[in-house]
Amino acid sequence: MPDKLKYWLKIKLTPDIGYQVALKLFGKYGIPENWDKEVYSDALQHHLITQTAYDYLIADCEPKGWKGICKYLETYDIKYTVYLDDDYPALLKTIYSPPLILYYRGNLPDTLQDWNLGVVGTRKPTEYGKSMTRAIVEPIARNKIAIISGLAYGIDTAAHRAALKAEGKTVAVLAHGLETIYPPQNKELAEQIIEKGAIVSEYEPGSKMEVWNFPARNRIISGLSHGVLIVEGPLSSGAMLTGKFAADQNRDVYAIPGQINIPNAQGPNNLIKNGAKLVTTAEDILLDFGLDLKPPDQADLFPELSENEQLVYDVFNDEQRDISFDELILRTGFSIGQLSIVLLNLELKGLLMKSYGNTFSLK
Repeated sequence: MPDKLKYWLKIKLTPDIGYQVALKLFGKYGIPENWDKEVYSDALQHHLITQTAYDYLIADCEPKGWKGICKYLETYDIKYTVYLDDDYPALLKTIYSPPLILYYRGNLPDTLQDWNLGVVGTRKPTEYGKSMTRAIVEPIARNKIAIISGLAYGIDTAAHRAALKAEGKTVAVLAHGLETIYPPQNKELAEQIIEKGAIVSEYEPGSKMEVWNFPARNRIISGLSHGVLIVEGPLSSGAMLTGKFAADQNRDVYAIPGQINIPNAQGPNNLIKNGAKLVTTAEDILLDFGLDLKPPDQADLFPELSENEQLVYDVFNDEQRDISFDELILRTGFSIGQLSIVLLNLELKGLLMKSYGNTFSLK
């Protein structure tokens, strides 16, 4: 049984003890594992905790849902790090209200690198937004900058996929317990992230998804990052909230400009107008981080394609949008069998992916 977690969880769940109070208690009494009734009495006497908090702490009871949490930890190989641990992300400690406990699946300490970039945007991106995400994130991930995002549909998904394609590191910050994946369609992507990086959450295993968790989650995306790139999103989007958190946390805010009459461009364009750094290429961010662009390995430049594969790929490259199987039949004149084989080969070569239904897009 993870007894250390039990102590920390009890502190986290204690009424009237938030981060600022906990920090004062850590400074005076050290790690919670060593606290006892004498410590609680002293804290009450010196007005560091309330009577309500004292009554909760001295009660001989397990934290809410404790047995279920332990089961989830074991079943899903969920690890955790606490605020005073050496492997707790140093950047996250610098924000106003960091989580006392951070749960993760994968290898979080090795995934967070010298430089980390948050990438966020709308769940309903344009083809321009998705293609710009790929064009900027791949070179950045190739240069050993970890990509931090939220696993949501749209720009988040494109950012994680681009990092994995570049064989880089990526972290997905979730707004619920790590035993479930949301959206469920990204379960396979989440498994890939766990293999090559980590998924993290401040919420205990077994915690249900709540709407208000998502804004709170965004502060962790920016908190883990040295800078945050906003790709697309309306003025009222969660991406804009992440940009605000980044600015409040003294992180660099980057934005990709967009066409002024498109709602998805309103957020980034407004950020640029108010001082965010305009980004049009990966070099803009790399140079800001003091890094040089590292070219892809020669073997990774482009796979060899057959004549039919090249024909289909050119359709996608020209259109820069999702294209259905039926439209491809009309565009190429291939039989159903021919087109199925060509699409499969392009997927295996890492050039295309199935986006939804019977529709495909550039990877």
